Amino acid sequence: MSSFATELSKRLLKATEFSTALINLQTSGAGATLPQDISLERSKPDPTDLDKLLYCASVFARSNESEHISIAQNIALNSALISTSPDILERASIILTELGNLPSAAYTESRLNAQRTTLASILQRNVIRELNSVSVGDHTVALTDYQKQIWNSLEEGNDLAISAPTSAGKSFLVIEYLSRRAIEEKEFTCVYIAPTRALLSEVLNKLKKRLENHIEIRISEIPSLTGSEKQVFVLTQERLQILLASTGASFDLIIVDEAQNLSDGSRGIILQECIEQAFHREKEPHIVFLAPGAEGFKEATESFAIPDVREAGTSVSPVLQNRIIVSKPLGEKKLNFKLIENGQSHPIGNVVFNSETNSANALLAAVAIKLGQSGSSLIYAKTPSEAATLAAIISQASLVKAKHKSKSNPELVEFIKDHIHPDYHLIDMVKNGVAFHYGQMPALLREAIEAAFKKGTIDFLVCTTTLFQGINLPARNVFINTPKRGRGGKSSLEPALLWNFAGRAGRMCDDIVGNVFLVDYESWEEKPLDEKRPFQIEPALGKAINHESKLVVSALNQGLGKIDPRDETQKQAIACAGLLVSKTRQGKLDDFILRTAPDLNPLDSASLRDAARKASGKVAVPDEILSMNWTLDIFALDALLTFFKEQIDQGKGDQLIPLSPTELGDKSFKHYISIFNLIYSKIKGWKGNLGGYVAPIAVRWMEGLPYPVIISYEVSSAQQSLDEKLKNEEAMRRTGARIRVSTKTKIDKNQVINKTFDTIESLIRFQLVQMGKAYIDLLRYAFHKAGRPEKTLQIFDFSMALELGISSVTGQALLELGLSRIAAAEVQKVLVEDPGDINELKKTLLAVEWDVFKLSPIILAELERLGLKKDFNESVDA
Repeated sequence: MSSFATELSKRLLKATEFSTALINLQTSGAGATLPQDISLERSKPDPTDLDKLLYCASVFARSNESEHISIAQNIALNSALISTSPDILERASIILTELGNLPSAAYTESRLNAQRTTLASILQRNVIRELNSVSVGDHTVALTDYQKQIWNSLEEGNDLAISAPTSAGKSFLVIEYLSRRAIEEKEFTCVYIAPTRALLSEVLNKLKKRLENHIEIRISEIPSLTGSEKQVFVLTQERLQILLASTGASFDLIIVDEAQNLSDGSRGIILQECIEQAFHREKEPHIVFLAPGAEGFKEATESFAIPDVREAGTSVSPVLQNRIIVSKPLGEKKLNFKLIENGQSHPIGNVVFNSETNSANALLAAVAIKLGQSGSSLIYAKTPSEAATLAAIISQASLVKAKHKSKSNPELVEFIKDHIHPDYHLIDMVKNGVAFHYGQMPALLREAIEAAFKKGTIDFLVCTTTLFQGINLPARNVFINTPKRGRGGKSSLEPALLWNFAGRAGRMCDDIVGNVFLVDYESWEEKPLDEKRPFQIEPALGKAINHESKLVVSALNQGLGKIDPRDETQKQAIACAGLLVSKTRQGKLDDFILRTAPDLNPLDSASLRDAARKASGKVAVPDEILSMNWTLDIFALDALLTFFKEQIDQGKGDQLIPLSPTELGDKSFKHYISIFNLIYSKIKGWKGNLGGYVAPIAVRWMEGLPYPVIISYEVSSAQQSLDEKLKNEEAMRRTGARIRVSTKTKIDKNQVINKTFDTIESLIRFQLVQMGKAYIDLLRYAFHKAGRPEKTLQIFDFSMALELGISSVTGQALLELGLSRIAAAEVQKVLVEDPGDINELKKTLLAVEWDVFKLSPIILAELERLGLKKDFNESVDA
């Protein structure tokens, strides 16, 4: 039957009458989601046309080609949007059920009042729902056909590369599969690799919630082994690198989320090496890759020596996602709308638009305000500062203020005041249901904003590329006015990345449609959203060796000179060079190059191998340290090791030892200024006093001080600097010098706050963590070689303290339980005794009467979400 349906579908697609009717239906469906005052270009399809289209959809639904299935779903969903006819709604629901899109079929019945009037249709729904249902915890979930296929493959133990649109529900399946194995198996070790801290935090919270009743399962974002028989790690590739290098951990299950990041420069190289190491250890693990629409898995996994990975992909989203061009004709007070289908635009209609705009971002904000009154909205901004500016503009609109008068987010407002700064400009925005979001924000603040957006108390969220991948945050509307990124919009976004963000439009189970509004699209130099473009998975390691082999050879020959920190190609060459030397030491160089770059020119291959072997002989960094730190310049590490040896020989080794801030007290700043400047000088080749700026923030961060304290110091310091500058200018003016005296007498607190966030996330928690680990490893080795192993016991692991943002044993144990740093810093004040092991700490927390303490509702909600807060009122009632 399917082959006949496929052939008939192909014939129907060639019919001009069908194409005309389909476009009319699609533009009418899109128009039904726009403001009610829209003037439509076309009339809705008449009952006869709808009848014919639904007949065609029933044919397409039986085809075995995804294009036909997508069209069948498109017809059914659009018909449900524009019609109130009981017959049309029932037929649409039947087609959606036949396609296995049970969430959308259920939506048409519960929200659009589609009724099943025949025994056959009722039986169809019940049978397919039963076949597609799985138990999740204590309830049953009906899956789409695609989800059920994936679920079956997971249970069969197939190694999978799952590629599907953002809204397809793939991560839900994998987390449930992981959780079941962790519960059912006697011994189980898993690693879930998440490329960003934002995604790491989301996955960690989901697992903590799903497994909250199973205290025997350790769920950790900290790269260390315990004696637990069941361990689930949720790690970035950098943290996994530490776990692999410092332990003999092997895994039963490896999950690689956002696997398209294998193409991501030096971090992609780390990810590949971690996957290879983890897969080829003692056990034979089950491995699963996840990506939001990607091609090239087969070639990539073969280059990792991971055979037989089955690709399980779909391009069909379970919700309708309209790409709508929005333009404002010059001199006219209206907005025009066009629907993009198959690379062509089709007129929908127009609405009255009286807003006066004088810039691209002003138009973006005005359009979002006009069209975002129905449902939640995500708005893209190129930079964090632009996101804050756009959010401020939207929050001041009278339409927005009126809409949010009844839901002013008091808990979120108080949280920001108490845990960030009472003058932070985000406060006034969230009062009006508007927020901004970017990667450098504190994790719990990001999560609180995301939670408010999901709950509906934030309706407009302006975001950077942080939300382009991983985080589950769908919306009714997505607004984009540029395919560029970064300050000045100098860099183009990868088309697949934009498509992934566009995929946030529409909530499976909660809606059947989402709109992607492309503002002023016709003036964009590039048109990346005309046609779907998947991610092309080309591992960064193979790409560097194949296309930049001469640059890698230059890095191996110490010929790159001073590295530009913004030049990803140079950083990639440095990482690639370090890895090749590490492979040389392991005796795996020839096989490694042949496997990762099989098409490399033989002469270039010989040059690479020769340079790697020579570099290996020049560098004295031992194998075990090189295996953990090859992403940094190995020659700089070698020079640092030589420096350490010389200083120790001269009796100056003690001044190199990093100590805990709790031991140093007031001397901490001076101590870490010296260490950080040494690190920057020796590893990066940077002169100056960057340590003088970073150290005060880093020390307070390691001490576990909350953000308000750190920010308060930075605000005070910035104001003192400005006051000093004004004082000096005034003194010079009085001497008769002709200088321009500053008119600004107060600092911009918001700029200081945002700069502090950026310093913590970019410099302290990434750059200094990487370099700090290498510093500690090399210093320990140097003391051992000098015959002074006792000195290594004095070395404080400041790199881990910088990563976690807390140095106390209790604080780190609270992080191990899944609390954010903000929550951990507050909660540890309540605990006066040694927490013991993790399970004892959990029991202690459950015994605390939290209502006695004045903690933020956001923190209490986090404790409750993680199963760490007992409801004493319920206990009394029971």
